[in-house]
Amino acid sequence: MSVELFILIAISLSSFVSIFYIPKTKYRLAFISFLAFEATTWASINILVQTSAISFPVRVIFTKATQVGFIQNFLFFPMIYAWFMLLYQNKAALIGKMLHYIVFISVIVWTIYFFSIYTELEDFTKGTAYTQLIRLYISFSVQFVLCHLYVHWLSKKTNLIVGNEAQ
Repeated sequence: MSVELFILIAISLSSFVSIFYIPKTKYRLAFISFLAFEATTWASINILVQTSAISFPVRVIFTKATQVGFIQNFLFFPMIYAWFMLLYQNKAALIGKMLHYIVFISVIVWTIYFFSIYTELEDFTKGTAYTQLIRLYISFSVQFVLCHLYVHWLSKKTNLIVGNEAQ
């Protein structure tokens, strides 16, 4: 088994297993967060692939349907965002909220960077490693903020509980 296949199986399993740790009262929040992040990821990653800024040499699922790495972009990263929303502290100080953003964004950015440097799962075709890191931090920061605003707006319209709000 190749390293890439092992990584894809590991991140798939970790995503599926993490579902069992979501409290039943938070399923709707996790599901909406997952879908919101998945939708924005779909748009942004397809633009990057079509402009040849990034490529995915090793694809296991939907190899003929899309040129995008499906498992990491549409399963693993949205699950990380779902956990970001589940663990978000609404009543924390501003520095605590910023650290929460930085930690979760860094997990995704450094995972992508690891994939691009040490595996064939992802390949940056434009720019240097440094400029790609900056682009990743900026794009995921915008994506996290937009998705968070959307989920927060949706929670006001429904009885969806975000983060650790009192029930």
